Amino acid sequence: MSRGLAGLTREIEACRACPRLVAWREEAAAHPPRRYAGETYWARPVPAFGDPAARLLLVGLAPAAPPHDTAFWHALATKEFVVPEGESVSALALEATELLSSPDPKLRDSVAFDALARWVYVQGLVPPDGLEALRLRLQEGLGKGLGESGTDSAYGRSFSALALSITAAVDLKSPWMTKEAFEDLLAATTRYLAAEKDVRGFVAGAGWVHAAAHTADVLNFLGRSPKLTPAGQARIVEAVATRLRTAGVVYAWGEDERLALALLSLTQRSDFDPKPFEAWLAALAAENAALWKNGPHIDPAAFVPVRAQRQALVHLAALLAREEKAPDAFRKSLNAALAKLRG
Repeated sequence: MSRGLAGLTREIEACRACPRLVAWREEAAAHPPRRYAGETYWARPVPAFGDPAARLLLVGLAPAAPPHDTAFWHALATKEFVVPEGESVSALALEATELLSSPDPKLRDSVAFDALARWVYVQGLVPPDGLEALRLRLQEGLGKGLGESGTDSAYGRSFSALALSITAAVDLKSPWMTKEAFEDLLAATTRYLAAEKDVRGFVAGAGWVHAAAHTADVLNFLGRSPKLTPAGQARIVEAVATRLRTAGVVYAWGEDERLALALLSLTQRSDFDPKPFEAWLAALAAENAALWKNGPHIDPAAFVPVRAQRQALVHLAALLAREEKAPDAFRKSLNAALAKLRG
């Protein structure tokens, strides 16, 4: 029994399951109280089991630190998000994710998102384990209230996606994601793009929702990654095509151009595979033919998805025209396919 408790003690001391607690421990170890100056101080969890023959085991959990109020966050913004002494940047980053769902556009966009952009990407202050904890927290945010439309829950989902784009961008600059984490993020992002029902762009007084655009930003960075497989390329193309086909709107707030940028990222790869695009263009040609088979007597409900897809692909063609290293054969086939689409 004593050997079992000793092993459990070692396991608890080495545990890193709670990113916030780990971040606090490491911060405390780096800056110990003055009374411990010159001594080893690493703020490890200290189990105190007492008698190994005891018949009752009590487990205590450290309470989470109370979240900071909005005044703290607004003050942080005025100081250009300099991390206050005694605070953990990893813990603050996780806390900032809770503000991404705020209906207040300043708190959501100019404070919470800007803080994450500064700490995660611009300054690179969040270590890999903190980035992984942040990724998992933000992926959870993609599912909160999913299926709702026109409600405030959309802000949290959409801005979770936008913040995930930062974590993906950092991985291009300083790789931190494992292959498994990358695949998990790609799967979560493509699922969310297909499942989001709220297609609002900008809401007067409440700011941007812009879910499709924010999700496209994640795919844009994932599309550039050396971790992306040919199957992953196909998954991105299919996800974008499906979103345009099922959104029920022709996007008016620039979402289609952001989706086109995600597609462009694939065409810039040395292992670019045009086959998923060819399959999409063939399907779109068939949809377009069905739409116009009776001449001007069209089904308006069928017009919208065809137009939405065409519009995004026109943006892609324009982007390719400006690229010096665009794959010439694909560029020509895309332009030829678009020329055949009526309307």
